[in-house]
Amino acid sequence: MGFYVLAQPEEGAAAALVEHTPGYPSLIAEIGDSQIAVQIPGRADGARLAARFAWEFAKAATEFAARCEELCRPAPGGSLVLGPDGLPASEPGRHAEYSG
Repeated sequence: MGFYVLAQPEEGAAAALVEHTPGYPSLIAEIGDSQIAVQIPGRADGARLAARFAWEFAKAATEFAARCEELCRPAPGGSLVLGPDGLPASEPGRHAEYSG
């Protein structure tokens, strides 16, 4: 049985690799009071499957970050880039703001 999780990062959201026990790494995402952990499946090819998933996730996360940064920049000519809801991407509280 699957389930759907929607996470919208807040101030203080973070992602990290933790390995409390050597040989048992976890990928942790913390958003608000919630955590998501990705661990190696308990099977012979578990580490290989986890690595493949993590590389795919890293690629998608990089593409997502690049797209979010695009939405924070003014379009050529000084007009703002609009977000998916038609509001300016840089409007506080509506979309992620990039300060870097």
